[in-house]
Amino acid sequence: MLAVVKEHTGPGFAIKDVPMPVCREDDVIVKVKSVGFCGSDGPILAGTREVPYPLIPGHEFAGDIVEIGTKVRDWKVGDRVSACIVIGCGNCKYCIEGNEPLCDNLIETGIHVDGAFAEYVRVPAKVLVKLRDTTSYDFGAAADPVASAYRTVKRMPLTSKDTVMVLGPGPIGLYATQLLKLRGARKIIVLGADCDRDRLELAKTLGADDVINNSIEDPIKRIREITDGEMLDFVHDCAGAVPLVEIAMNSLKKTGHYYITGLFHQLAPTDLGKVVRSEIDIHGTICYTREEFKECLQLIEDGRIDVTPMITHHYALSDMEKAFEVFMSRQAVKIMLHPEGM
Repeated sequence: MLAVVKEHTGPGFAIKDVPMPVCREDDVIVKVKSVGFCGSDGPILAGTREVPYPLIPGHEFAGDIVEIGTKVRDWKVGDRVSACIVIGCGNCKYCIEGNEPLCDNLIETGIHVDGAFAEYVRVPAKVLVKLRDTTSYDFGAAADPVASAYRTVKRMPLTSKDTVMVLGPGPIGLYATQLLKLRGARKIIVLGADCDRDRLELAKTLGADDVINNSIEDPIKRIREITDGEMLDFVHDCAGAVPLVEIAMNSLKKTGHYYITGLFHQLAPTDLGKVVRSEIDIHGTICYTREEFKECLQLIEDGRIDVTPMITHHYALSDMEKAFEVFMSRQAVKIMLHPEGM
């Protein structure tokens, strides 16, 4: 089968024929129809994030089951499915409590084991979620980034009186904007940089009441103006960028909440004295549970989350080099790849 393979450290990846995955007793083989290019895939292909080599990345996917393991009972060949990235062991304290993203033995598709930048992918049957017959494969592949934002938004003690700022208008930040609108936030602000101009405009159409271009505006001054000096009840950090931490901390009112979805790859300095004096709560979330994934797929299928404007580019899997170039240049919001071609 055709696959995109990260073979070694440093820059570069291969588009090549590799052996088909072998179906194990608890697994299924899925023929990939659509697979999204995630922000975590870029550093893997660029060689700035270490993974087990060789590795086929890709975890935002949907397709058809073509083979099932001998112990699989609830699925059949031909089922249209998507799948969670999170593969919990099922035996540790966190899995038993239904909190598999914190599994002590966590495995993630496309990061620890081969993923969906390929014609076929093997996943455990336990992580599958079925698509409605009317749901497109592109929409099924969108459930993963929605769920990443959803886990965070769901945990917020948000009321209709609260003002929230989303940091980073990438796919997760834009989905967070929609989810916060569904939760009934009084006002939503999205902050980005000059390179995010188009995404900030898109944020306005998806529920943002105000946007801030951090490259040309003083964000704290603008927040003070927007909130009439009251500042923010919540910050939802979908960027994981060190320079934005100080903005987040200085924009929150006393007893404000700082919720973090974006992964930080560098240490961020934080004034913990301010956390104490202002009684600021800081919360982190990672990935999602299978149940949360199912809930997000339903939000998409019911039309409550708008996926269509998010998917801005389509490429055949064989055109990954072009897709990677577009991703790195930030020309796209979400790239969707198709192993069968366009």
